[in-house]
Amino acid sequence: MEREQEITKLVNVLHRIARAAAFSSWIKREDDAVKFCAAQYNCVLKRLRELEPAIVSLFGELSEDASPHVMRMAANDLAAYFEDELPGAKEGHGRKSCRPHRVAFAWSPMHGRHC
Repeated sequence: MEREQEITKLVNVLHRIARAAAFSSWIKREDDAVKFCAAQYNCVLKRLRELEPAIVSLFGELSEDASPHVMRMAANDLAAYFEDELPGAKEGHGRKSCRPHRVAFAWSPMHGRHC
């Protein structure tokens, strides 16, 4: 598999690890899921270190008892390092955020009115 294609796949896995860690922190019950996320992150990190030796000093392995919040941040940070290299990232066709651009915090009867 060519390097760029493999990095794209590994970055996708990192995003899934981050989402799983966020979900685990939200429900606060899945200790085995958190351990699995840490193990998966470490496997992805190991492979990315082989593909890009420059990250050896930048990103460290996670312990099995790392919190889901730390795991999510680590996975997102590692993915961000490679995202600008992904095919299509420069043309605006890279990974798109699933978050809404505007968030309404409360409904107001004046919402949408100009006066």
